[in-house]
Amino acid sequence: MTIFASGFFTYLALVVAIGAQTLFLLRQVVRGDRVLLSLGICFVADMALIIGGVLGLGALTERVPWLVTALTVAGVAYLLWFAASSFRSAWKGETTLTSAATDAAEHDPAAAPDAVDLGLMTGELPVIDGEMLRQYRAREAAPEPMMSARGGPGVEPGAGRSGTDRDGADRGVAVKSRVRRASPRTSRAERREPVTRMGMPMTPVGKIWALCLSVSLLNPHAILDTVVMLPTIAYTYGEGMATFMIGSMVASAVWFVVLGWGGTKLAPLMNTPRMWRIVDTIVGVLMVGIAVKIGLGLL
Repeated sequence: MTIFASGFFTYLALVVAIGAQTLFLLRQVVRGDRVLLSLGICFVADMALIIGGVLGLGALTERVPWLVTALTVAGVAYLLWFAASSFRSAWKGETTLTSAATDAAEHDPAAAPDAVDLGLMTGELPVIDGEMLRQYRAREAAPEPMMSARGGPGVEPGAGRSGTDRDGADRGVAVKSRVRRASPRTSRAERREPVTRMGMPMTPVGKIWALCLSVSLLNPHAILDTVVMLPTIAYTYGEGMATFMIGSMVASAVWFVVLGWGGTKLAPLMNTPRMWRIVDTIVGVLMVGIAVKIGLGLL
């Protein structure tokens, strides 16, 4: 396996686990809520963490040379521990999208998917498309028919009077219901207001920035993986550290493209324990292989 491939698959193995960031992005994709903006912010944040972690650790090891051996041993130990965790998860077969969302809701409810989001992700609820939404709004905006006081259709204004008419017959009171119409200015504003697939207003841009940065830069698992462990593994390749870093960055880009393009198709598969048994097994094998390759370099 080349250094580039090692960086690519190492990062992919770390990020493929269902974490807070993945759940948040799946939620945005299923909702159709500022998907490109959310993916772009999270991608840039990941790039900053990867580059900052690798370059920062490189500068530190230049000042403290003995850290090279220590970090190599730590990297091998972490890879073997990660592999053991993956094999244990595959053996238990308890990982699903629903279980991960429940855990995420306990730590960051604002970014975690709710019950409706999970229903849309797993296919238990249908996604309302744009045409259905337009038809629904058209029916809601249609004016109500005029009704008379007796419950029949309304008549033209002035066609009836209160009391009796010329022949003395009691005709009741003919009234015309007032239909409250939105002004043209309001209607145009409503048409311009962006909505999600479920017909709800899109999340404000400022809140999207806050949520994306929260699940990316304030996520302990993301910081551990991209700032501590990934640079540690990268540095074991010596002069190939930059190649390893580029491989990791490409893996990040591929992962975000897959989430954005096929998130609605992947989500139902990610809710099956069998799928995660396969994924966890593959991740465990990859981690053991990389750990063995790095460990042999110490001999």
